[in-house]
Amino acid sequence: MKRVVISSNTAWTIFNHRAGLIKTLQDAGYEVHTVAPESNFTDIQNPGTVFHPVKNLERKGKNPFSDLFLIREYYKIYKAIQPQAVFGYTIKANIYSAIACRLARIPIVCTVNGLGTAFDNPKGFTYKVVKQLYKFAFRKAKAVVFQNTEDRVFFEEQGIIGSNLKGQIIGSVNGSGVDLLKFKSAPVPAQPVFMLISRMLKNKGVPEFIEASRRIKRTHPDAEFILLGPADSDNPMGVPLSELEALDRAAGAYYAGAAKDVRPYLEKCSCMVLPTYYKEGVPKILIEALAMGRPIITTDTPGCRETVIPGGNGWFVEARSADSLCSAMEAFLALSRDEQAAMGLRSRQLAEDKFDEKKVIAAYMEILQHIYD
Repeated sequence: MKRVVISSNTAWTIFNHRAGLIKTLQDAGYEVHTVAPESNFTDIQNPGTVFHPVKNLERKGKNPFSDLFLIREYYKIYKAIQPQAVFGYTIKANIYSAIACRLARIPIVCTVNGLGTAFDNPKGFTYKVVKQLYKFAFRKAKAVVFQNTEDRVFFEEQGIIGSNLKGQIIGSVNGSGVDLLKFKSAPVPAQPVFMLISRMLKNKGVPEFIEASRRIKRTHPDAEFILLGPADSDNPMGVPLSELEALDRAAGAYYAGAAKDVRPYLEKCSCMVLPTYYKEGVPKILIEALAMGRPIITTDTPGCRETVIPGGNGWFVEARSADSLCSAMEAFLALSRDEQAAMGLRSRQLAEDKFDEKKVIAAYMEILQHIYD
């Protein structure tokens, strides 16, 4: 039987972001194997794949010995499966899977779904190390796929990928795409509800959202401001859970915890807000919000800028600026109900034109076919 592996740093991202790809591969006759840390597999529905836990993948770890064990672990798993190809997502799963596949002589398709914090400081040690790791790992990758144009240009300028790598496929997709049947358009609610859905990280703009909510709540007491998503206490940029739980709904934003299904929340949301300065691919939640017909407020940064037509379906705000975020929220509140609804319709149209999951999956299936040719 033909086999394919999908590898990422959490099982949740595999089964939440790649469910459509998994089903398409299964329908095409592939046995799909998934590889991720077991600790992140709790309460995740496994859609008929063979799951392989990895023990040595620490998302924020910088222990080189642990990373060597991770390469060995990937190598053993991939050699045992003998897949036609491995699809890698996220930084460590990409780099170390690519090295393991290079040793095992197994084709790998790496997707760069954002640069994360590794490239924040061009003069830093982490920047230099990760750049060289990418360069070594991707040299023998069968294909490298980017979720936004800026990341692709960056990798080309840094010499991580290039035309000198014969036979390597360099591709682009519009984020992870969205299932337009699962995420259906819904009317923009009458009550103004601003919502930020993400991991609760400072560089996702959570502090700015909280500050902006406090200011606007004073003049618009009917407005709601909801934070939804997991607290990430192991992340140095994580907002402490105690601070989130102490938020006063009457004074501004409040924390609603995490949710397995964001659709009921998106139905209640009238405007999706993500003032991130994290180096995103294309944020999945913004694509899902587009599909459900929600106006967008986000930063004019790689990946995020793909989701907004200024003046059409949303606004760009300055990163790290509660003032800029307040101005955009006020602009939304100043719109009539008909104008808000029109923005929502334009968001849905953008999702249909640009972010249909079927187009993203078709690109991966074409790459897989090319591996056989």
